[in-house]
Amino acid sequence: MSKPGKRAAGLALVAFGALALGHCGGGSGAGPTDPPVPPVTTPTPAPTPAIDPPISASCAKLPLGSVGGRCNMEASEYQDIVDRAIRTLQGEQPAIFEGDQVLSIGAYYVGLIKILDRQGLCAATDGEELGVTDRASSNEQFDVLSAQSRARFGPVSYRVTCSPSAVPIPQGGMIPPPAGCTLPSSREIACGREPHGRYHDDVEAAIAQLQKDKPELFDFNDTAQGTSWPALKNVDAYVQGVIDILAKKGYCARNDGEELAIKHGSNTFSEQYDIDFQHKYIRTGAGIYRLSCYPAAF
Repeated sequence: MSKPGKRAAGLALVAFGALALGHCGGGSGAGPTDPPVPPVTTPTPAPTPAIDPPISASCAKLPLGSVGGRCNMEASEYQDIVDRAIRTLQGEQPAIFEGDQVLSIGAYYVGLIKILDRQGLCAATDGEELGVTDRASSNEQFDVLSAQSRARFGPVSYRVTCSPSAVPIPQGGMIPPPAGCTLPSSREIACGREPHGRYHDDVEAAIAQLQKDKPELFDFNDTAQGTSWPALKNVDAYVQGVIDILAKKGYCARNDGEELAIKHGSNTFSEQYDIDFQHKYIRTGAGIYRLSCYPAAF
C-alpha cells in the first residue's frame, strides 16, 4: 500500500474510534461539554390568498380593448354563435331561467362568457351589452337581455361592430381581501336581484345576536316609525359587529360604505345587504337583501 493509502486508513481508524467513544461513553474523566443549543424556529408566514383564474382564457390572450374606437352597424359574424350560447346555457343551468326569463343576471352573463370562451371567443360585458371577439382589430356588441330580464335572440340583439376592439374591457385594481378572509380578491362581472338572498337568514341571525351581545350599541326606546327597528348609537360599530359575527361563521364580509357585501366558500358570487335604515336605525326583513354579484364583488 502506498503512503497516501496508509494515511487514509489511519484517519479512518481514528474517526471510527471517535464514533465508538461518542456512542459508548467516555467514563468519569470526560471533559466539559458545550451547552445545548435551542432549535431555531422560523415563524410560518400567513398564507397569501391565491388568485382566481380568469373567467375567460380567450380574453386573457388579447390586448386590452380600446375605449376610443369607432362603432358602426355591419353584417354580424357572431350572431348565430351568441344565440346558440344562450340556448346552451339554458340547457346547462336551467335553474337560472324560467323559459326565456332570466332569474340571475350575474350568472347569466358569466355563463355566456364561459361558453363563448370554450369556443375561443372573448366576451365581456359593461353591464348593458356583451362584447364578443377573437381579435384585437374589432368586436361586436350584443344586447342579450331585455329591460324585463328576458334573453334576447336574433338580429335584434346585434348592435354594432367596433374597431379596434373594445374588449377585453380595461379594469382598475381589485379590493384587497378583508382581514381574516382566506379567499382571494375578486371582481364582479354583473349584478342583479335574484328571487331571494341565500345568505339572508345568517345576516338576520347576526343582527339579532349582536343586539343580545352588545345592547349598548342600541337605543331600544327609539324605533323607526312603524317598525321595531331600534336606533343605533354607533352605526360603524354596529356594522362591524355584524361582520365579526359572520366571520366566525366562515363568511368574508366588508362594508362598502353603503351596503354589506358578503361571500362564503368561494368567489362564485357575493351578496349585498342594506342593514341600516337612514343611517340611524337597524334594518331587518326581506328588504335587506339587495343584489347578487357574479363573480364576488370583492
